Amino acid sequence: MQGRNGRRVGAALATLAATLLPWAPPASATEAPTGSPVRFRVTATTDWGDQVLAVGNVPALGSWDPAHGTPLDAQGYPTWSGETVVGSGSGSGSGSGSGSDVEYKYVVRKSDGTITWEAGPNRLMRPRSGSPVTTQDTFRVTPRTPASGIAPTCVGWSSTWRYTSVFDGCGDTYGLQVLYQDGSRSSCRELTAGATATFPGYGPYENHPVAVNHC
Repeated sequence: MQGRNGRRVGAALATLAATLLPWAPPASATEAPTGSPVRFRVTATTDWGDQVLAVGNVPALGSWDPAHGTPLDAQGYPTWSGETVVGSGSGSGSGSGSGSDVEYKYVVRKSDGTITWEAGPNRLMRPRSGSPVTTQDTFRVTPRTPASGIAPTCVGWSSTWRYTSVFDGCGDTYGLQVLYQDGSRSSCRELTAGATATFPGYGPYENHPVAVNHC
């Protein structure tokens, strides 16, 4: 009888202790998204051995240090792409609930370690925590210099196996070259407004043009 009563008292005490202990919600209920996945996509004409990186004002982008920026992959050349997670609230904008300003730019690191920053002001995005962001950018350099980027939309072109015809429909004179699928480039030719120039076509190996660049 004594043993049975002892067990009852012990069970009652255990129930009371469980009632008094503070309740902790499951970890999944308290964990909030810690950042925003960002997929960078930038069109950049580069030389063999170059590396394009995204660098910015947050730790995930190296805090403006190219040595710790996000490296991009050239598998879809001339489009470079890469992914990282940008922590919300780590930029210079307002509260993290509505997204904070993240500033960034692209750089090209040459095979000898030389760093070239793209021209123009810092780029800006405002990611929201947990919401993916994809950029669609073009590396900015001074116009009318070698490999300065994709030509404006007023430059048209068409290609056959033998020829690629490029038409300058802009009001200015441009130095233009054709970029091919394997990363090779044609010679640079100057076209005046309204002029057409003929470049090599895609040939029997179907090395199709993918862009017309400033040069």
